[in-house]
Amino acid sequence: MSQAETELKLLLPGADASTIQAQLRRLPLLRRRQTAEQWLSNVYHDTPEHRLRQERHALRMRRIGNSPPDDDKGNRETGSTWVQTFKSAGTSQGGLSQRGEWESVEPAGQLNERALAHTPWRSLDPDGKLFKTLQPCFETRCHRTTWQLHRYEGAHIEVALDIGDIRAGTRAAPILELELELKEGPPEALFHLAQAIAKTIAVLPCDASKAQRGYQLAEEDTASASRAQAIRWQPDIDPTAATSQALGEIFEHFTRNLAALTTSDEPEVVHQARVAWRRWITALRLLSPWIGVRPDTSGLKPLLKAMGHMRDLDVLRHDTLARWLPLFVGGDARRAILAETTLRNIDAARATQRVRTLLALATPATGRALLAMAHNLSTPPGAPAPESPAPIGKPDKPSRKRRQTKAHPRWAAERLAALDRRLRKAIRSSRSPGAGKNELHRVRLRAKQVRYAAELMGELVPQKIHKATLKESINLQRKIGDARDLEQAVLLLGALALDATLIAFLRGVLAERNHTG
Repeated sequence: MSQAETELKLLLPGADASTIQAQLRRLPLLRRRQTAEQWLSNVYHDTPEHRLRQERHALRMRRIGNSPPDDDKGNRETGSTWVQTFKSAGTSQGGLSQRGEWESVEPAGQLNERALAHTPWRSLDPDGKLFKTLQPCFETRCHRTTWQLHRYEGAHIEVALDIGDIRAGTRAAPILELELELKEGPPEALFHLAQAIAKTIAVLPCDASKAQRGYQLAEEDTASASRAQAIRWQPDIDPTAATSQALGEIFEHFTRNLAALTTSDEPEVVHQARVAWRRWITALRLLSPWIGVRPDTSGLKPLLKAMGHMRDLDVLRHDTLARWLPLFVGGDARRAILAETTLRNIDAARATQRVRTLLALATPATGRALLAMAHNLSTPPGAPAPESPAPIGKPDKPSRKRRQTKAHPRWAAERLAALDRRLRKAIRSSRSPGAGKNELHRVRLRAKQVRYAAELMGELVPQKIHKATLKESINLQRKIGDARDLEQAVLLLGALALDATLIAFLRGVLAERNHTG
């Protein structure tokens, strides 16, 4: 049996697995709906080289029963159903995923190659050799509660609450999520339902599937941060399509790091989440002519503020002090003790700030803002904007030497040049009489915007322009950033009421750098 699967996946940050089902049952939308409960055990198969993962496919054998698969009753249960499912590579935008799905009932609970005959599997494995190399890779086990919403805004939607875990060898990771699957009707209804749920329950739209998380667990890569992915642009892509593609990639970058933040204390996760947000702001400015009504993201302010404080403490500890503490300590035993005390106090402050960050992430307002962004991505403006929009600053004079080829659409270079002009203006202001730290900070922010814009555009602009712009913006950002990090270190250490000796030392370093720089 084949079908197109359309679903919106929602993680539940801060939820209690023992009470979330009761919370959902009390929601007016679900209170009187038809429900069902079952235990699911899924064994995912792949080749030793993870060929299916590379092709973005998935093949699993699912056991559906009324009891947990690893208790005595479950092991003896004869009413279990075994279903083989093959999922093809699909598309994902703003947490909404669409992909092909082919299912077949397999009473023996064994993979059946013949059931894959009329699926995309044949193009992947025409001679059957790949099938023979398949082996169990990881397993997911969960208790699923489902609600059927018929005639909800013209749609039939299945709401599924999954509580369980993913297992790979001796490693395990929890599962606590909602899946809103569209059985029939407009996809728009999924977002309306999600927003209704998010009025009282914190959600996090994230397109990372259980299979993707399972592979990460199998490879012991669950705590790592997600970095920005280079976008593969079509050479002749129009700006409206490029806007949708760029914002979709950035939203995925942002939400995957937010999801990682719930289980990982790795500083890079916070850093990448903040980078993703800056990329989002940059993209809104870079691609503004092709962006319709912008979603209300004011609900993210507490989260962004909390992450900013976490990042400041991480930079203080792992960058600034890692560089200057050895010089401060020298061979002085008293200073060595002071340095250790300082680091412990910073770690304690950081732990407190992490709690605040997780609380902000587990707030319904945060989820509603993220859903607004996701919904906006799923419904891009239909009317394309003019090929050459009005630039942010003064237009460039036309030049034959700068004429764009088909591989380098003119609109992309124009938008990058417009941001670069804003950077030039900020640099000039920072060099004017009376200019101070605020002007320098503005240069740093503009340099970051140009850097993110250049990275985003990639091969849409001539490589000579791309490389030169990227190099200059990175150099500016680093040069100004080193001094600003020292200034921030002095402020943070003072706010933490730490020893004045270290603060005085860092002030001396900063004064020396300002004098020589």
